[in-house]
Amino acid sequence: LAQDTLDLWMSDEQAVVDGEELTLTALGQRFHLTSAVYFAAELEGGDAQALLGTVKDHEQLAELGAEHVADSVLLGETAYTVAEGFLATPIFEEGVKAPASTGDAVFDQIGRFFLGR
Repeated sequence: LAQDTLDLWMSDEQAVVDGEELTLTALGQRFHLTSAVYFAAELEGGDAQALLGTVKDHEQLAELGAEHVADSVLLGETAYTVAEGFLATPIFEEGVKAPASTGDAVFDQIGRFFLGR
């Protein structure tokens, strides 16, 4: 989940963040947030690790031996441009029913995907 997207959702009151928990207000679905980066472009050195287009949390970056600074990640001789964001892991509750349509196709699709309905 890109930081810019989350900021937009929050400014439109479509999402609320409390600590490491995101709630989509129209769906009532909650997610645990983990800071992560999206590997958007390789700047130099070749993409030997095949990271382009992937998302890694900070723990995974440390395991790789990567150095994350602002919008860049350095891994050995390779430099990448990354986008800040989060991994959003759904928090499931017993007996949760499929939400009614919110009138927003994107939120409805997210709800169906994560709730499997």
